[in-house]
Amino acid sequence: MKNSYLKYFSYLIFVFIIAGCSGAKETNQEKTTIIKGENRERALDHFVNGSIYDQQGDYARAILEYQDALRYDNDPAIYYALSKSYAALGKIDLGIDAAKNAIKLDPKKKEYYFNLADLYLSSGDLSNMINTYKQIISLDSSDYKAWNQLARIYQIYRDYQKAIETYEQIVKRFGPETEVLSQLSFLYSLQKKPEQSIILLRQVLELEPGNTDFKKQLGGLYVSIGNLDSALTIYEDVVEQLTTDVESRAALSHIYLIKQNYEKLAEQFDFILKDEILPLESQLRYAQLVASFIQKDSAVTPYALQLFEKIKTKYPDDWRPYFFIGLIASSMKDNDLAIQNFEDALKLDKSNPDPWIYLASLYFEKQEYRKVIDLLNQSLHHISEELRIYLLMGISYQRINILDSAALNLERAYQIDEKNIDVITSLALVYDDLKNYEESDSLYERGLKLYPDNHLLLNNYAYSLSVRGLQLERALKMSKRALEQQPKNPSYLDTYGWIFYQLGNYNEALRYIKAAIEEGEVSAIVLEHLGDVYYKLGDTNNALKYWKEAYTKDKDNQDLKKKIEKGSL
Repeated sequence: MKNSYLKYFSYLIFVFIIAGCSGAKETNQEKTTIIKGENRERALDHFVNGSIYDQQGDYARAILEYQDALRYDNDPAIYYALSKSYAALGKIDLGIDAAKNAIKLDPKKKEYYFNLADLYLSSGDLSNMINTYKQIISLDSSDYKAWNQLARIYQIYRDYQKAIETYEQIVKRFGPETEVLSQLSFLYSLQKKPEQSIILLRQVLELEPGNTDFKKQLGGLYVSIGNLDSALTIYEDVVEQLTTDVESRAALSHIYLIKQNYEKLAEQFDFILKDEILPLESQLRYAQLVASFIQKDSAVTPYALQLFEKIKTKYPDDWRPYFFIGLIASSMKDNDLAIQNFEDALKLDKSNPDPWIYLASLYFEKQEYRKVIDLLNQSLHHISEELRIYLLMGISYQRINILDSAALNLERAYQIDEKNIDVITSLALVYDDLKNYEESDSLYERGLKLYPDNHLLLNNYAYSLSVRGLQLERALKMSKRALEQQPKNPSYLDTYGWIFYQLGNYNEALRYIKAAIEEGEVSAIVLEHLGDVYYKLGDTNNALKYWKEAYTKDKDNQDLKKKIEKGSL
């Protein structure tokens, strides 16, 4: 019984589609499809069977039925149904071909164009998708959906100017609507045109005067152009409507601070810190938002610090205020205060990796690598599978030249995330130091497949190859690409110069290695490189000068010592 019902229902669908293809009224100017006698019955039977299989999710059988139907009738409705079945099976290219055939047979049916546009979206072909929506608009310039989709695709395509032009056409043709105006405002803000964005948001608020989300956006735009009075009015209105909106209160607090209205700022702090109004989570969120303004306005720093200190006093058993005070102190370069608070945070909660990582990072900056290692080894009793711990430990082991341990920790980090660029570059460098070139080269190659333009990968691999005298032309190209991204990076200048040295172009080698030293790279290896270049150019005095200078920085370098004793390479 179920199949009979589906077959009857599918028959009605087919009749409806065919009727739609031929139009409500038949005229001499319209193309009509006439299926006569036996062929009509056969086409209809296969089409209905295909529709039933479609409804049952058996798209492969549906396709076979539609293909049989097309043997008896070349009707656009069959191609349309066929394209949808292909799409359901993920055979997008075949679906596109069928959809195009439907349009070719009935070029005035918008539904077929929308179907083709959807298929182009599935294939990621935004360019043809744009053209298809343009065709729909040329058929019917009053089709709102086509205009709106076209604007959205331009947005996805990052063609913001065309997206703006299309949205403006929508407003002109269909009148102002909240979504369109808000999208226009967003696009103008992306193009760094806050004034236009403000005008549009004001229009949005005329349509939706109570919408606090748009009010907050408008307030932020007023702040961005320095119109603090207008921003103040907006945010005060929002917090009157939403008394516990910490985002708006944080923005309001920043404005009071800029305007030096410390009385109003204190009122905000007092309001936020009332337990009966806001829970600890909201208080911390507010304090974090206030602290986020530090990046643009260092004057916020002492107030953010004061705020977290008050929260810490109220909640001495919660680790988070200590942690955030540590972060702020670190940004102030007050390492003692930062270390104390990170340690206090860890006394309260050892299970969160962030205090461990940030505390270890402070020791790392102070070049106290063994402290980093000891601290992070302790963390492993409380935390597992944290990439940052293994990465920082691995790099610290490398800095004190315990390379096997460095490799072991970095390999653990790599097991956690094989695509992490910091792990890839660090582990490849350690393999290089271990002279495990098979592993280092393999890792560099894998890294470059993932990140073909990463300047650190390009430079390090190029240098590794140049030291071994391998693939020098390729190494030169890689080094050049790295240097183009960071033209004043002294390490990259040295790499580029050293490859020229290996190629026998000593004048170019001299030029770039000297440039590396001028940019501040005075490590032993670069000074030694410069000495080698001068020797090849026949200037033994300068060669000895730079070798000796290099030796003062690296007394363990026996090869360098021999050069000085011999006075030659």
